[in-house]
Amino acid sequence: MPALVTVAVLFLIVFGVAGYTVFHLKPTPVRIAAVLIAMGGLIAAMVPIVRILAEPPQPAPQPAAPPAAAAPQLVGGAPGNHRTGKGN
Repeated sequence: MPALVTVAVLFLIVFGVAGYTVFHLKPTPVRIAAVLIAMGGLIAAMVPIVRILAEPPQPAPQPAAPPAAAAPQLVGGAPGNHRTGKGN
């Protein structure tokens, strides 16, 4: 619900500025047209922002489980597999 309020306030601000522009630039229709075209571009650029604000929040991802501990390795290889070096 707060996201929709934010979107509504943004659009009220934009349309308020458009009304203010038309009121103060009445004698120059070219300026009014230029400002309204620019504001149309602003509204078009706000579409992705509005989509992001209107989406429900995504649940936080769960942390990954820690990896399993590896078995300890013996330095000399397997037990009982030693070479003594006495004429083998």
